[in-house]
Amino acid sequence: MATKKGVGYLAETAAGRTVVLTDHGKPSAIVMSPERFDDLERSLRLAADQMIQGVSQLVAERSEFHTVDEVREGLPARR
Repeated sequence: MATKKGVGYLAETAAGRTVVLTDHGKPSAIVMSPERFDDLERSLRLAADQMIQGVSQLVAERSEFHTVDEVREGLPARR
C-alpha cells in the first residue's frame, strides 16, 4: 500500500499509529512518528537503568566487601 500511495501518505498514517511495512507478507520495517520513537526510546532507557540498578543492588547485598589490609592479611606471604 505504501508504494501505491506514496511517502506522504505513509508519514501521515504513521503520525497517528505505528505502521508495519511488509515484504511478501513478512514484516520488514516499522514506521512511527518521531514523538512515538522518542517516547519508546526513553522508556527503554528507563527500563535498562532500573534493571542495572536492581542487579547492582542484588550484587551488593550478596557480596562481601573488604579493606585492602584485610585482603593483604588473607594472601600468602611473598617469597
